[in-house]
Amino acid sequence: MTTEKNIYDKGLQQKIRTLLETEKLDASTIARGINKSPTTLSLYMKSNYNGDVQGLEDDLKKYVEFLEKKEQTDNKFLNFVETTIVKRVFNAANMCQMRGKMGVCYGAPGIGKTTAIFQYKKIGSGVIIVDPYEGSSAKEILKQIADQLNLNYHHNMTLDEFSTNIIKKLQKNKYLIIIDEAENLKVDIFKIIRKIQDRTKNSCGVLFVGTNDLYDLLNKVKYGFPYITSRIGYLEKLDALKAEDVERLVIQYYPKITKELLKFISKTCNYNARAIQNLLDLSFEITTKQNIELSQDVIEAAKDKLLI
Repeated sequence: MTTEKNIYDKGLQQKIRTLLETEKLDASTIARGINKSPTTLSLYMKSNYNGDVQGLEDDLKKYVEFLEKKEQTDNKFLNFVETTIVKRVFNAANMCQMRGKMGVCYGAPGIGKTTAIFQYKKIGSGVIIVDPYEGSSAKEILKQIADQLNLNYHHNMTLDEFSTNIIKKLQKNKYLIIIDEAENLKVDIFKIIRKIQDRTKNSCGVLFVGTNDLYDLLNKVKYGFPYITSRIGYLEKLDALKAEDVERLVIQYYPKITKELLKFISKTCNYNARAIQNLLDLSFEITTKQNIELSQDVIEAAKDKLLI
């Protein structure tokens, strides 16, 4: 008695083998992507799978097609650009870190503040970034700092114990604590951060980064808690991107863009980096799929899909 041998799609097997060899994905990730076990995938690649080969290959083909589409979509993205906003944030961060000061950078959402601080951390040393959500407790903020300092702690530690351990680690080192979206902080957290910075004897800088709401919050705080705001030694109001900033972003998608279209994009997006990124993503999808040149009509069509 003979059994019919399964016929395997050698082309599909090669595609998967290429993914594995180029280390774009590992076997476990591919297996999870089709809701199968790594063992099943391994047997298939060896042409030893005794289950429903056709069904398995259908799932694999769909997954590979998804990966190919994703790669095409991910093909375009904005690389880091040292915009005027970035330079000003870097300057403020460096001032606070080197001189052990407390500073504030604030401006409209989407102009590149968060991108700037993460790049500053990437290229720098001793930088701690805290990202509070609305309603974060003081202990949650201190945990974020402790984690980045590789400090051990237990859940029953008091705020004073937390603060003391953090202060010991920060002393005599040029650390910088950057708190993003600082408008979400409660007043008591400002007080704790001020205390930490104060007790490091100015060897640790602090930079609060946020929207215009942060500036409004600090204005309210200064009347009841002047000992907090009086320690702020650097204030940087961040405006919109400059025309040259917009150009450096846009040419990553459209290297030969005209000055007229550059101006049109700048005005459409109100010189906002996040809006420009979203508009470029949609515009690029339109021009690529339809094989057409970028135009005001394309930009308008992309804009209609966005809240700008």
